[in-house]
This record gives sequence, structure tokens and C-alpha cells, in this order.
Amino acid sequence: MDDGKETPPADKEKKSSGEGAGIRLPEVLLHDAYEKMSKAELASAAGIFEDVLKRFNSNLPDDQRSLIHSELGTLYYWLGDYEAGKHHCERALAFSDHNDQAYNILGKIAVAQFQFPKARGYFSKISDDNPARPLGMCLVSIKLRDRNGVDIFLKEAHGKIPSPSTHPEYGVYHAYSMLLKGDAKSAVSQARNFIKRCERDPSLLLIIAEIFMTVGNYGEARSTVEKVQKSCPENDQTFAILAHSAYAQEDWGEADSYARDAVRFNSANAYAKTILMKLATRNGNYAAAEEIGMQILQDSPEYSLGHANLGDVYFNQGRYELSEIEYDQTQQLMNADTKGARLRKARMKFIKSDFAGAAEILEELVGGYHTYYDDAMCDLVLCYDQIGDEEKKSEMLDKMAFRRSFYHRTEKILKSFGE
Repeated sequence: MDDGKETPPADKEKKSSGEGAGIRLPEVLLHDAYEKMSKAELASAAGIFEDVLKRFNSNLPDDQRSLIHSELGTLYYWLGDYEAGKHHCERALAFSDHNDQAYNILGKIAVAQFQFPKARGYFSKISDDNPARPLGMCLVSIKLRDRNGVDIFLKEAHGKIPSPSTHPEYGVYHAYSMLLKGDAKSAVSQARNFIKRCERDPSLLLIIAEIFMTVGNYGEARSTVEKVQKSCPENDQTFAILAHSAYAQEDWGEADSYARDAVRFNSANAYAKTILMKLATRNGNYAAAEEIGMQILQDSPEYSLGHANLGDVYFNQGRYELSEIEYDQTQQLMNADTKGARLRKARMKFIKSDFAGAAEILEELVGGYHTYYDDAMCDLVLCYDQIGDEEKKSEMLDKMAFRRSFYHRTEKILKSFGE
């Protein structure tokens, strides 16, 4: 440590070459690394940390080596290099098995790879008094769209955070909780309030972008993703969110391209794969959509959106028994009040022959334009046909005819009714 005395020239020469440097030069380099992190120059920061380990590893105390490895694990997680992130977190734990940061990042990497049981295992190893433990569990619940789980773990984290109202991770997860409850306006307002506080954490910015995308604020979603891409150009989740946004805006080619980029960087990204499922379903390629869905559930059986989208594949084909199984699984895993959840609730009523109940939900869904608009129109026609309301059926068929070029299922239903 620098004691304030002037360093003799000979010692200075040794320090510059890395010989006999003690810890002064590593501290200077680490300061530079943290400066790079604060400026979102993440790859450069990782390079400095790697250099410190390469040049001074044997002279560093174990706790400092553990810290540097966990910082590298965090950086590589943000950058989307999950294997490097795991490697450094495991090295961090080799030097100190009490490193909560390493367990936290290992858990978040497992979430990014849709390995939810493994994620819970890592988060459970974080110290009991550390809010990162319940917040990690909350993240798992968010990805599973488990509203009850989100609320339980937010409440637990609240009691461990001195100022929850200003805590970035807590604030963003709380915004997502509002989204899952169907309060899109409050979710967006809260997310906007936390953007600046999250600028040093790309993973939180991406959750904010997902909130914007889900509620239909596509411009804000894209601009938030672009903030992340400046420092993390190969982060797979940036492409996955852009894929969902492009799909919602009916840019099918761009949606396909972004989804494939996401899967190229992270072959386990089930969120991106659901877009490939949706595109295949939209084109009437149900065999391909089913194959993707089955693979998602084989890899991540808890992933509620995998069950939901596979249920959609079966429903669109009229394979209602299989659809009901998947929707039932979805409802057991997901208790959200999003537009997609409402669509599937209506479909469960349709399967059970409650056509009036299904129509009531669907009529609300077609009141505004969104990702599920075409499906809601198609489903409403089927409901009106079963109810025998020819006037409403005719009106809906006219609306579908206007959009027939967009959707294989629309074409099929119009043809079946002689339109």
C-alpha cells in the first residue's frame, strides 16, 4: 500500500515491469478497471482485470483474487459470454466460498440459460441477510411469469434493503410485478424512473426494455436496448427483445433475424425461440413450431411461455385436448394478468364450451391493437359461430378479410366460412 513516501527510482522501475510491485500497481490498475466499468467500457474493464490476474496473481491475497474473479464473472455475464462468466465465478469461489457476488452471478447466468432449478440452487447459497438472495429468487419468478413468487420475494427483499425506493434492482423488479398484475401504466412509470439508476447494470436495463416492449412502447424498448448494445454488442437478450418488438410491429423478417441472432449467441435462449415458434405458427408450419416448443420444454420444463406457445400451436390446429394440457400447465406456472394470459384464459373457456365467457374476454382484447389481435379476432369468429350470433360473426369476418394477408390462420378461417 502507498505510505505517502516518495518511491526510489529503482523501485519505480521494478513496479513498471511488474517485479516486486507489491500491491500498489494492481491497485492503480483496479482503479482504472472500475473507471472503465463506470463509463460502461465493459470489455476494456475486463481486459484490465484479466491483466492484473495474469501479472500479479501469485502476489495477491486470496480475498482480492476472489473479488477480481467475481468482478470478471459479472462483466462477462453482462457481455453475454456466459461460459467465461461461469469460469471466473467458479474461480472466485475457489479462493473464497463466502463470495455472495459469485453465487449471485452464477444464478443470473443460469437464469439467462433458462436453467431455473440450478439458478435457485446458486441464489440459495447467498448469505441470509443479503438482499441479493431474495432478489435472485424474484428474478427467477419474473422469468417464469409467476406473479405470486415475485411478490413473495420482493416482500422478503424489502425487509433487507435500507432504502427500497431507491434500490435499482428492487425498483425494476417491482415495476415488473406491476406489469404482471396488469397495471401497465404504473409499470412503465416506475421503469422510466429507474433508467438512470440502472445505467451501470445492463441486465437491469434489459428488464426495463422488456417491460417497455411488453406494454407496446416499442420506441422506448429499442432505445433502451441500444444503450446496452453500445457496451454489450453480443448480449443475446438484446436481440431477443428486439425480436419480440419486431414481431409485435409485424416486421416478420426482422423478427426472424433478431431471434436467430439471439439463439446464435445463446443457444438456450427460450425467450427468443418463442418468436421462432410464433413465426412458424403464423406461416402454418405447425410441425416446425411444435418441434421448437418441445425442445424448449425439454430443456426448461418450468418455462411457462414455452407451454403457452405450444398450447397456441395445438389450439390453432384444433387439437384442443393437447392445447388444454399445455394451457393448464401455463396457468399452474404463470399467474400473470397480461394480454397473452387473457387470450389463453379465453381459450380455456372455449375448450370447455363456455363460448359466451370466452367472447367477453376476447371482445376486450380486440379493443386495441397488439400482438394477439389477429388471434383474438379468429377466436371471436369461432365463438360467435358457436353462439349463433351471425351479425357479430359477419362483422368480425369483414375485419379479418382486411388483414387476411398477414396470417395463415386468418386465411384458413375465412376460407372455412366461404369468405
